[in-house]
Amino acid sequence: MAEIVVSSLIEKITETLASVAIRRIGSLLAPERQVHSKISDIKAELHVMQEYLRYADSYRGTDRQVVQAWLNGVRDVAFQIEDIVDEYTYLMARRNRSNLLKDHLFRVFNYYHHRALHDIATRLEKVENKLGRLSETNRRYSLRIGEGTSDNSNNEREMGRRLAVSAHFLKEDDIVGVQEQREQLIRWLTDEEPRRTMVSVWGMGGVGKTTLVTGVYKAQRIIGRFDCRLWVYVSQSCTIDDLLRRIMREFYRETTEAAPHDICSMDHRMLVETIRAHLQQKRYLIILDDVWQTDVWTDVSDALFDNNRGSRVVITTRKQEVATKADDFRVVELKPLKEEEAWTLFCRKAFQREKHTICPQELEYWARRLVEKCEGLPLAIVTLGNVLAQSAKTELAWKNVYDNLLWEKSNNPDLHKVSVILMLSINDLPTYLRNCFLYCSIFPEDYLLERKRLIRLWVAEGFVKGERGESSMEEVAEDYLNQLVGRCMLQVVQWNEFGRATRCQVHDLMRDLIVARSREENFCEIYDNNSRGNGHHRVRRLSIIGGRGDRQFSMTLEQLCSFHVFPSSSVLSPILLPRFKLLRVLDLHFAPIDRVPDEVVHLFNLRYLSVRGTKVRELPKAVGRLRNLETLDAWLTCVENLPRGTTKLENLRHLMVKKIQSKTSRYTNSVTGVHTPHGIENLKSLQTLKAVVADEDMIKHLGNLTHLRRLEIVEVRNMHCAKLSKSIVKMKHLRHLVIARKYRQETLPLEALSPPPPLLRKLSLYGKLDQDRLPNWLISLANLTHLTLESSGIGEDSLRLLSSLPNLVFLILFEAYDGQHLHFKAEWFPQLKVLRLQDMAHLSSIEIEQGALMNLQELLLVRCGELKMVPLGIENVTGLQRLELDDMPEELVDKLREGREIKEDRLRIRHIPVIMNWAKTGDNCWTEEALS
Repeated sequence: MAEIVVSSLIEKITETLASVAIRRIGSLLAPERQVHSKISDIKAELHVMQEYLRYADSYRGTDRQVVQAWLNGVRDVAFQIEDIVDEYTYLMARRNRSNLLKDHLFRVFNYYHHRALHDIATRLEKVENKLGRLSETNRRYSLRIGEGTSDNSNNEREMGRRLAVSAHFLKEDDIVGVQEQREQLIRWLTDEEPRRTMVSVWGMGGVGKTTLVTGVYKAQRIIGRFDCRLWVYVSQSCTIDDLLRRIMREFYRETTEAAPHDICSMDHRMLVETIRAHLQQKRYLIILDDVWQTDVWTDVSDALFDNNRGSRVVITTRKQEVATKADDFRVVELKPLKEEEAWTLFCRKAFQREKHTICPQELEYWARRLVEKCEGLPLAIVTLGNVLAQSAKTELAWKNVYDNLLWEKSNNPDLHKVSVILMLSINDLPTYLRNCFLYCSIFPEDYLLERKRLIRLWVAEGFVKGERGESSMEEVAEDYLNQLVGRCMLQVVQWNEFGRATRCQVHDLMRDLIVARSREENFCEIYDNNSRGNGHHRVRRLSIIGGRGDRQFSMTLEQLCSFHVFPSSSVLSPILLPRFKLLRVLDLHFAPIDRVPDEVVHLFNLRYLSVRGTKVRELPKAVGRLRNLETLDAWLTCVENLPRGTTKLENLRHLMVKKIQSKTSRYTNSVTGVHTPHGIENLKSLQTLKAVVADEDMIKHLGNLTHLRRLEIVEVRNMHCAKLSKSIVKMKHLRHLVIARKYRQETLPLEALSPPPPLLRKLSLYGKLDQDRLPNWLISLANLTHLTLESSGIGEDSLRLLSSLPNLVFLILFEAYDGQHLHFKAEWFPQLKVLRLQDMAHLSSIEIEQGALMNLQELLLVRCGELKMVPLGIENVTGLQRLELDDMPEELVDKLREGREIKEDRLRIRHIPVIMNWAKTGDNCWTEEALS
C-alpha cells in the first residue's frame, strides 16, 4: 500500500511541476523557485525509495513490526507531501488569476502569497528531513526485508497448493449446488469432437472451482475415456518453463517411472519437444489449476498440441480475461451458492457427527446468521462448519462465535486461511486497481455501488491517471471497473441491455478484508454502529455509516481528503469543515440535511460535492470559489436556482440538478429543472449537464459545450428549437439527449437537428412532434439503443419507421400514440428487449404478428384504461420473460388471475415466467400481486 501511495504522489508531483513549467521557470518569484526546487528534490528521493517499497509492502518476516512502523512513517510523510503539493498547486493557480486585481489589491495579495510560500517551504524542509531519516532506516533494514518477502510468497503459494490437493479427497456429498455445471463440464469433456477442446472454469477465490473440477476429474466416465490424465497446480508466480517441468514430472508420476535427471537443465525447446512426443498418440486430459496470467495458455499451447484424438485441457482461474483468452474456450462460470444450497453444505459440515446432519432448533437462529456471513462462498462455509463441528453445541457458544468472527485476524488457522486465499486476489491487483478496490470499503455492507457514481468518485480521488486518446477519464475508470468485475473482485447485481454493469456489490468477506486493510494502511476509517472511535491515527478518508448521533472524532482529521455520510442520523457540523481544508470529496448522498454549510466554499481542493436526495434548498452563493470542483450533484433536491458563481467552475465535468415534485407512477416522477445563471455555457469541460431550464441566451451558446456526453434540457419552447438544434449538432461526443417541452400545447420542431450527433445512443423527447411525425434525422441514428417518446402524437407510419432502427433495445411510448389499435407487424423491432406502453387513453387492442418483437424480454402496460384484453399474438413472443400491469383495468387483471376459469387470455401468457400486477393504493404506494 505504501508503494501505491508513493507512486501516486510521484505522478502528482510530475503533473504539478509540469504545469508550473508551462509558465516558464524563469518567471517564477524567488520563493516560488525555492518551493519548486524542493519539490523536485523530494521527487528524486521518492523515486529511489519506490522500488524498495514493493518488497517492504509484502514483507512478513520476523521483523515485520519494525518494517510496518517504517511503512507507516513513509505513508504519513507521503500524505503530508501530497497535501503540501495540493496547496502549492492552488497557490500557483490563484496567482495566475491575480493579474486581474487592481494595484492595491495586487500588493495585498502578493504579501499573503509570499507568506504562504514561505510556510510551504518551511514545511517542505521538515518533510524532506523526515524522508532522509526514513531512507536511512531503509538502508538499515533492506537486506532482511528482501529475504523475508520470498518466504512469505512461498507460504501463500504453499497454502494454495495444499487446498488444491485437499480438494482431491473430498466426499461426493461435499459438493453442493454445482450439479448443472458438473454435467455441462462432463458433456464437454466426453463429446465426440476430435479436436483438442479447451474449457475454463472461472469464479472468485474460494467459490469451488477446484472442487468442481476434481469431482469431474475423478468421475468414472472421465477415468475410462482418457489415456493420460494430469493435474498441475500453476499458481501466481509460475514461469512457463517451471510449468512445463511440472507437466513432465506428472507424466512420470502417472506411469510410476523415474523422471529423467536432466529435467531441471532442459531448455524450453527440449521441454516442449519431450512433452509433444509423450502426448503424440494419447487422448489426454490436462487440468491447469489456478491460472493467473493471461499468457499461460498461449505459452503452453505448443506443448499441449492438438493431436486430433479428442484431447481436453481444463483451466481454473479467478480472472475472466484468462477464462476467455481464446475465442474457442468453453467457459463455465461459478457463482456463490444460493441461500438453501449454502445452508445444506453448512449443516453437512457443522453437524457431520449427527445422524441426519440437521441443525437443532435452538441453534438455527445463530447458525443461519453465520451462514449469511459467508455469502454463499463454499470455502468459508466448509471452514466455518468444520470449526463449529468442534465447538460446544449451545446457543451462547454460537452467538459468541458470531460476535467475534474475524476472518483475517482470527487466531484459528482454519478461519485465517480463508482470508489468505482471498487476499491472493487483492495482492494480485496492479497498482492502478488496488486503490479503486480499497475505495469500495467506504460503502456499507451489501451496498449497491452505482457505476457512474463510483467512477466519478475514483476520478475525483485522483485514482484515474490521464485520458486515453478519445476516451475520457470516466471511460478509463469504467474500464477499471470492468477489470475488477473480470477478476471477481466486484459482483455485478444489475446489468443493462448490453451486458454493461450498472450496479455492483463487494462480497461481504472481501469487504471485511478491505475494511481491515484500509484501516491498517490509514487509507480509510469506517465509523459504523460497531465502531468504538478510539483511534488516534491520521485518517485520509472517513465514512460514517448508520445513526450514531453527534460524533467526537478522536483521530487526526487535518489530512482528511474524503468524507462520506450514508443514510443516518448524522449531521455535518460546520465546525468540522475548517479542519477538512484539504478535502477532495464531500459525499452527502441522501444525508439528513437541509442546507450546505457556507464553510464548504473554503475547501479549495474539493473535486466532488454531492447533496443528492437531500432537502437542500440552495447552494452557497460563493460556490464559484471551488475552482477544482469536477462533480456537482444536486439531483433530486429542492434547489431551484444555481448561484451565479457556478459559471466560474472551469474544471466542472458533471453538473446534475433536478427538483422532484411527486411520483406520477411507479416509473415516472413529476420533476422540474433548475435555472442556471448566464454564462453556464462557458464551462467548457462539462460532460454531463442535467436537468437545466432552457432560456434564449443559454441555448444560443450551448454549442460551446463540445465535450458533453449527456444533455438534459427542460421547459423548451417552440421558439427555442431552431437554435437548440444548431447547438446540439456541434456536440460530436453526445451519447444521451433529453429534451422536454414547457407547455403541453407547444410542439418540438427539431428538423434542424441534422446531422445529429453520430454517437447518440439514448434519446428522450417529451412533447408533441412537429406535424405529428418523426424528424427525418431520427431514423438515421444507427447507434440508438434507447428511445422515449411522450405526447408526441405519432401514428402507425412513424412506428413502422422506428422499427427499422437496427440497435433499438428499449422503447417507451408515453401517451405518444393516439390510435385505438396498435399493430406490430412481422420483422418489426427485431432487437427490442424492453417495451413500455403508458397512458394510451384510446388504446383498446394490441396485435403482435408472428416474427415481430422476436427478442422482447419485458412488456410493461401502464394506465391504458381501454385495454381490457391481452395482446393478440403475445404467444408468438416466445422469449418474453416478464409482463407487468400497472393500474390497468380490473377486467384485464381478473382474466389473468390464477384459480379462475382458464380463459383464452391466460392460455396466451402461460409461457411467461413472471407476470405482475401493480395497483395504486395511495400517495406513492402500490400493492404488488403475482399473476404467474
